[in-house]
Amino acid sequence: MIPLPTIRLLAATTAIAAGPAFAQNDFQDCLQNIRADALRQGVPAGTIDTAFRGLTPDQKVIDLDSRQPEFSLTYGKYIGNAITADRIAKGQQKLAQWRGLLSQIEGEYGVAPQYLVAFWGVETNYGGYMGDFSALRSVATLACMTKRTAFFANETIQALKILANNHMTTKEMRGSWAGAMGNMQFMPSTFTRWAVDRDGNGRIDIWNSMPDAFASAANFLRGIGFKPGLPAADEVTLPQNFPLEQADTTVEKPVRTWASMGVKRAGGAALPASDEPSSIILPAGWRGPAFILYPNFKAVMNWNRSTLYALSVTILAQQIAGGPTVMQPAPADDEPLSRDTVIDIQTRLARLGFYTDETDGLLGPKTRSAVRLFQKQAGLPADGHPTPEMVARLQRAVR
Repeated sequence: MIPLPTIRLLAATTAIAAGPAFAQNDFQDCLQNIRADALRQGVPAGTIDTAFRGLTPDQKVIDLDSRQPEFSLTYGKYIGNAITADRIAKGQQKLAQWRGLLSQIEGEYGVAPQYLVAFWGVETNYGGYMGDFSALRSVATLACMTKRTAFFANETIQALKILANNHMTTKEMRGSWAGAMGNMQFMPSTFTRWAVDRDGNGRIDIWNSMPDAFASAANFLRGIGFKPGLPAADEVTLPQNFPLEQADTTVEKPVRTWASMGVKRAGGAALPASDEPSSIILPAGWRGPAFILYPNFKAVMNWNRSTLYALSVTILAQQIAGGPTVMQPAPADDEPLSRDTVIDIQTRLARLGFYTDETDGLLGPKTRSAVRLFQKQAGLPADGHPTPEMVARLQRAVR
């Protein structure tokens, strides 16, 4: 399975208050509002009317959108799902198969081939499953039947622009339930801004043309900050006295500074002699692997705002290119936390005054920061990672 969609979405839907007739009227009214905006942006009326004729909301999309995950995946579980021996081997085969084209694209955009192949592998298992939902119907449903109207109304308009400019039918425009499309799972707005007709046939086809798919991905990565010639991350080892509170994406230091603090690449090699800003993270806590994140990691994060997603792409890219596996395993007891458990942690931390945000059951940066404060108070390693021991201490401290 793909561990995450290209665009990470917060599930928050509005219930349909009445029966199907009411919902359908609501949907059609919403489509008319989108139609008016699309006309103002230059989409031909004929394209809109053809695309919207007979269009109904997709109940399966509504159901998938409202389905909150019960567990927050840990580093070990996430990486284990995203990076398998088969995916690495297949990635190496694809890298060899498309080496000539990928080398040309690297010369044009400065993106190393292994990164394009890694995104392809994580997103669709090298084109094995690109989704079979109508992308237009999906984004229109999400625009009109959820709380994220503005975002998905724009995606619907961008999908209409693709139909108008690319001579593509709605039947051909297939994707994930959330509207991500093609080999690299571009949202419609990503497509209209960054997709490239690399094969020069007059239309952009990220489903069937690998020149278009690879060049579009490279153009997107450069556009969101990827710099030629730099890696995205390296596994590192930390000295015993390393201040764990500094292992956070909010803390940036020149690579040389981390090196002066005793940080080395896993295996003992020195860090690059670089003044580029970088961060250290501990995705499984102090007992698991540590990584240094270079500026290109931010570009990978701009593709998908999940640290674990970005790590999976980075690690897969390194291994496709023949690099080493991650040396430090995740702790054996690093099990996924249920949403209810995270809510309980947030509630108890709030009672201590450490957490002031919404108790949403999501283990985000603010929750990890609050965990760090409690760990310091309790005399535990302040890595922001809620271990079973830390959760037990917190439950004893706040009843």
